[in-house]
Amino acid sequence: MKELIERKKVIAALQSELERYSLLGFRPGEVPEKAAQLDALAEDASRKVEELEDLGVEVKNLDYGLIDFPAERYGRNVLLCWQYGEPEVSYWHRPDECFEDRKAIKIQLIQP
Repeated sequence: MKELIERKKVIAALQSELERYSLLGFRPGEVPEKAAQLDALAEDASRKVEELEDLGVEVKNLDYGLIDFPAERYGRNVLLCWQYGEPEVSYWHRPDECFEDRKAIKIQLIQP
């Protein structure tokens, strides 16, 4: 996730730079090289997101490093929720809810 977040920042910076050139009407010699670099970075990031999605992970927001994992809780479909920087998956929410609605996972010990 860290790599995807960093890559998104580089992509955004390159996009901004290329847009500035376009708005100013300039086309310096490095524009084609930067455009090719932008395309390669965007394609690689997209491929990495697809790899995560193939594993069942839902990438919700790359700016915040937010992902969801499908799970079942008491027979109902839910999403486990994790944000980059959190030490472990500690939250969940229903599929019709969002990040602001997430609830802490309570681990209950049941003794015989």
